[in-house]
Formats: sequence, structure tokens, C-alpha cells
Amino acid sequence: MPKSFREGAVGALMDEYERASVDFKKIIASLSQSGFVKILDLVTTDEDCRSVQTIINHVIRSRYGYANSIRKATNQVEKKPDYSVAAPGEALADFDKMLKYTEETLEGRWKMTYDETIHTEVITSDGTKSNLEARLEHAIVHILRHRRQLEKLLGI
Repeated sequence: MPKSFREGAVGALMDEYERASVDFKKIIASLSQSGFVKILDLVTTDEDCRSVQTIINHVIRSRYGYANSIRKATNQVEKKPDYSVAAPGEALADFDKMLKYTEETLEGRWKMTYDETIHTEVITSDGTKSNLEARLEHAIVHILRHRRQLEKLLGI
């Protein structure tokens, strides 16, 4: 069966966000509970980067931040879930929920023009001004960087 692609530039970014998520989830799916919680980086001072569990919680929290900043810019209701991922299965489910939340955030915007995406001002969590295209691109690269981090820490 041929792969389906969303329409437009925003659709293409969402397709890549989904693809990056699928690749990231493959790592999570391969882990046992003990591998999920094991401290892998004993020297980092970044508490979000000590174990797969802390990295996953950071990535999911960030993903909500990206989607919520876009929701705020496009006058949509934001969700601020209270969660803590404690097991690989939960992480996989939360990744799927987060992907759906982002998809819902972008629904009806797939065919935005380039001018529309760069002129949709998005304010980041630290108050920096960005735009819709840059925010989505950053969200994709954020997952890719943490996938790479996990591959290095896990030796895969």
C-alpha cells in the first residue's frame, strides 16, 4: 500500500515530525523497564539527560511546548497535561498522544503558503519570537538530536 502524504508545506513538516517520532519510538520499544530507568550518563549536570526515562519526559514536555506555542499563535485552546512517563509502554502511548495533539493543532493549516507560515508569529517558552515554519522545524530536529543522544548512550 502506498504511503499517504499530507498536503502542503505544513503537511510535509508534520509528515517529517511523524517520521522522526517513529524512528525515536523504535528505540523506546526495544527497551526493558530496567533499561528505561537506568542512569546512562553519570557526568551530565542536566537532569533531563541522565536516563532514557528523563530524556523521554523532556522530549514529551517539549513537544507539548511546541504545539502549545503554535496553538497560542493561532488562537487555539492549549492543554497543559500533568504526566510523568515511568515505563516504555507509557512512553510509546504518550508519543502517540502527543503526535495526535500536534496533528490536531495543525489541522486545516496543511496548505498554508510560505508567506503565511513565516508571518505566523510564534513566541517560544523563553519569550523569543519565531515563526510557524521555524517552530515546526525545531520540533523535528529536537527529536532527531535526542534520538542520536539515545543511540550513543545505548551503543546502538
